[in-house]
Amino acid sequence: MVILQRNEVNRNRVLHFLTLLLSGVVLAGIAVAYSSQAEPVQLLLVLMGFMAATALFLSLIQLYAYPRRSQVLLFHRDEEMVVATNSLHEGFKLRFLRDVLGEHVASFSDEDRARWKSLEEDGFYATLYIRSVRKVMMLRLCTMIFDDVFVADRHGRWEHHDSSRTAEPSFSKREMPRLKSKTNAG
Repeated sequence: MVILQRNEVNRNRVLHFLTLLLSGVVLAGIAVAYSSQAEPVQLLLVLMGFMAATALFLSLIQLYAYPRRSQVLLFHRDEEMVVATNSLHEGFKLRFLRDVLGEHVASFSDEDRARWKSLEEDGFYATLYIRSVRKVMMLRLCTMIFDDVFVADRHGRWEHHDSSRTAEPSFSKREMPRLKSKTNAG
């Protein structure tokens, strides 16, 4: 598995847009010049058109598969924390957190699973139940791994740390994620 840095992913996206543009220009040029060319040149133009169409198709696939921003919700309740994420396909991040936190990770009870089930309507899944970990350490780990980190305390106050440009955001905003369901962090 290849893990790309955030700025590398953005550069790749720019390259895919440029490939789309160049392929479109090449295909338009071939369409205009094809009929007025000799037969050997037409064969070359067909080959170039095939390569441009292939590049166009592959770039569209790459842009469609462009990774979403990974978001994590931290529900902090005294000595307990629940981690919910929108990107289960990035299980390596969750395994990393589980390995670092070790014995602090516990299993969800049936009541806890039922309680956090409402997050699934919004595309978030409660994945880790953590005990006796300082909020600062957990926040630091999550900002290193995820693009957006939302923290809710037991009083319903939210913090948003945008880590998409740097793993060390210098400030947080008082905003909560867009959730359809009301979650009780208390």
